[in-house]
Amino acid sequence: MASIRKVTHRSGRISWQARWRDPAGKQRSKNFRRRIDAERFLITVEARKLAGTYVDPQAGRLRLGDFAQQTTAGWVNRRDSTKARDESYLRSLVLPTFAEMPIGKIGLFDVQEWVNDLDADGYAPATIRKAYQLLGRILNDAVKGGLIAASPFRDIDLPKIEHTEKRFLSPDEITLLADTITPRYRALVITAAYTGCRIGELTALDTDRYQPDKRIFRIERSLAEVRGHLRFGQPKTAAARRAVTLPTWLPHIIDQHLADYPPGPDGLLFTAPEGGPIRRNAFRSRVWLPAVADSVGQPMRFHDLRHSHVALLIAEGAHPAVIASRRGHTSVKTVLDVYGHLYEGLDRNAADTLNPPWEVSDVDAMWTRHNRHRDQGRGLT
Repeated sequence: MASIRKVTHRSGRISWQARWRDPAGKQRSKNFRRRIDAERFLITVEARKLAGTYVDPQAGRLRLGDFAQQTTAGWVNRRDSTKARDESYLRSLVLPTFAEMPIGKIGLFDVQEWVNDLDADGYAPATIRKAYQLLGRILNDAVKGGLIAASPFRDIDLPKIEHTEKRFLSPDEITLLADTITPRYRALVITAAYTGCRIGELTALDTDRYQPDKRIFRIERSLAEVRGHLRFGQPKTAAARRAVTLPTWLPHIIDQHLADYPPGPDGLLFTAPEGGPIRRNAFRSRVWLPAVADSVGQPMRFHDLRHSHVALLIAEGAHPAVIASRRGHTSVKTVLDVYGHLYEGLDRNAADTLNPPWEVSDVDAMWTRHNRHRDQGRGLT
């Protein structure tokens, strides 16, 4: 049973001690300067016990740095590159501010001030948001574990991400870039532009996953470089595990590439000069950037070949669902959100196909058939 008692300290100071039993039956107590505060606290405790949301006030004393180490170790289904990124953000952006703070003491204004400081220090909005999401997940785990009653992550003002215009290469520009780059990587550039695959997916492809007779790439793994180490892992998402159909002419280019640069023992289609896997960072600095400078010019990322692939498909009237499937997305929403402006010309073409209401169209026949079937079902004919 909850109760309040008056406590006189050696210094003569008087406080009011709230006493209660937690759901496990253990006696708990907490001192307040005013009796009314103790009464309000006990009302809250009893309400949370009834609602099943009771949290031990002592649990929130655990430092965030210690808890973060415990909870992140249990996070599963993360790629090696994601783990490395999270560890880097945690070490450099989160812990310097929150490592020594008790979890229960972290409030909304602490989080907002931290976000503001990162923004003032010049960190990119996308980086701040990633760090914010990481801290938010840690504190959500603290809520799930009963260490705190609620997360302070609400109504936080985050810096806006300004979406820059994507670079879309025309077929002529793709050819120019492919002909400019080191010959070993010509087929890689063309393949990226005409399949929409990510660079990690292409550099992980081997002869077992290439079916030229069916014109298919089976995307079942990805290659990442984490802290200087190359690692094969799962694709970015479940939807990214897919079969990508190649244009009719592309297998000829790939087969010629394999004849000129035979796969090594691991059977990779696209390899580094020494015959092993391509290291993305070295490829970018030594091969990609010089070729871009000598051909299509900056800004131009390898990932923009993936954007160019979408632009080519949209220009040919491909359905958004087909584009989403080729890109390895679960929904057409991403395609429409990111590339919707490229459909403007197609929208005009679609509008031009509509006949005025006073002219006979195929819709009249469809409507007549629909009404006839409906009437037959009702026994009216």
